Amino acid sequence: MRVLIASTFVPFIEGGGTKIVDDLHREMKARGIDSDVVLLPLYSAWDEIAEQTLAFRLLDVTESAGNRIDRLITIRYPSYALRHPSKVAWFIHHHREAYDLWGTKWGGMPENAVGRHYRNMMHRSDDIYLRECQRIYTNSAVVADRLQKFSGLTADRVLYPPLASGHPFRPSRESGDYIFYPSRITRIKRQDLAIRAMPHTPHKLRLVIAGTGDVEGSVDELRVLATELGVLDRVEFTGWISEERKAELMAGCVGCLYLAFDEDSYGYVTLEAFHSAKPVITLTDSGGSLEVVRDGKNGFVCEPTPVALGDAMSRLWARPSVARTMGERAHKTIEEFRIDWDHVLENLLS
Repeated sequence: MRVLIASTFVPFIEGGGTKIVDDLHREMKARGIDSDVVLLPLYSAWDEIAEQTLAFRLLDVTESAGNRIDRLITIRYPSYALRHPSKVAWFIHHHREAYDLWGTKWGGMPENAVGRHYRNMMHRSDDIYLRECQRIYTNSAVVADRLQKFSGLTADRVLYPPLASGHPFRPSRESGDYIFYPSRITRIKRQDLAIRAMPHTPHKLRLVIAGTGDVEGSVDELRVLATELGVLDRVEFTGWISEERKAELMAGCVGCLYLAFDEDSYGYVTLEAFHSAKPVITLTDSGGSLEVVRDGKNGFVCEPTPVALGDAMSRLWARPSVARTMGERAHKTIEEFRIDWDHVLENLLS
């Protein structure tokens, strides 16, 4: 079988949509599967997606150098517009501004006749091209629900994306004096809420935030906020860090935060914490993480308020033995949900 993995990417922006493609390709190669990747550049401005989708539709990926391609696996929108008789989608999300984020403070499309026109075009093209897929898998139950709600399509199965083989995250029983939050720094990840929670935590508890901002000045804004709240001496901004350094910080923390708003999946941060045997604190409106984080079992689920989040952070810090027990349960969650590449490939290639 010759397999082509297709997805889109925004040049100079790294994220989960690219990582899942790289990991999937690497795992196929490791198993001797003849596979390759095509990444289509996508400028994700809402008023230009329709034209780019049409351009993708015109591409012929049924063969390469005279050899037939037996299976097309599409990942990020709207790569499923590509034509192929054996097309399978591992669907990670729609263009969310035109779907679940429409009309919210997180959306960027204008709620007027022009915005609705482009929104309707996206809906119509998605309905056509997704229905061509022989099977549709999603990366979470949240995305499966959105697929049913907005497109009237039932996902065949949820396939949770695993970490890449050889990743540096290992179970650790260390329990330091800090809560760790590694993530791209952007409004929807809500690092500001973590800082606002700090005045409601013990003075000896620290917060370590790792990552870079997707907008210039976003980290400076967080520093100003921490200064205004009088907690700057307890908040550390590491900037970009390597995977190895992230694994070290994860191993030494008392627990990990994942505070994204209505996220598509559990997020790689949650999975990295589970592999490190660390409990995760997430929020009642965080989306995919709620599928795997169980309140009081392998982490805490709290309301998205500074007081509630501060209380959860304080409870983890004050009871390190309980945090370690939760971390052990978190590690077992990986096997419970079959978050492994053999399970993923068995489905995508069947």
